[in-house]
Amino acid sequence: MDSVELGHITSCQSGHLEDFDPLYLQHVDAVYRYLHRRCLSREVAEDLTSTVFLKALESIRSFNPSKGVFRAWLYRIARNALIDFYRSHAQKTVSIENIWDLASDDVTSALAEKSMDAEKLHEAMKILTPDQREIVMLRVWEGLSYAEIAEITGKSEGNAKVIFSRSISELRTKLPSLLLLLLFPHSL
Repeated sequence: MDSVELGHITSCQSGHLEDFDPLYLQHVDAVYRYLHRRCLSREVAEDLTSTVFLKALESIRSFNPSKGVFRAWLYRIARNALIDFYRSHAQKTVSIENIWDLASDDVTSALAEKSMDAEKLHEAMKILTPDQREIVMLRVWEGLSYAEIAEITGKSEGNAKVIFSRSISELRTKLPSLLLLLLFPHSL
C-alpha cells in the first residue's frame, strides 16, 4: 500500500470522508470487473459495486493497515456482498459456485478472435472446486498476490499457493492447449 493511499485512509478514519473519493476512483474498476465476472450481469455488478463502496465507507474505521492491504479488504467486502446477493436470490438465480468466468458474450467474442474453443475452457474450469476456481480467478484475472487472496478467502497464504498450483496442474493435464488462454487472459 503506498503512502498516498494510506494517507487517504487515515484521513477518512479521522472523519474526513471526502478523502474516500480517491480510494473509490483507484479501486472501482477492479471491484466492478471482479463482480461482473462472477454474476455475469452488468446491472447486478453495478449495484453490488455500489454496495461494496458504501459498506467500505461506512466501516473505514475498522480497516487496519497492519493486518492487510486496502485492496484485499475491498475484495473481501465484494466477495461477501456477492455471497449475500446469491443467498437472497437463491431461487431466482444460478448458484455462485457455477459462475466462474467472464460474461459469456465477452468470452465468446474474445475467443472467436483467437479461434479458440470457449466450451473446452468452460468445461475444464468445471473440474475445479469452487475454492479452486475462485483462487485461480483472483490470481490470474484480478492479479492479486497470494497474501491478498489469503486475506479475501480466509485461507493461509501457503494454502492459497498450494491450491493455485494444484489447480493449474489439474488444468494442464485436462487442457494443455488452452492453458495459455487461462494464464494470459489479458492478451486477448
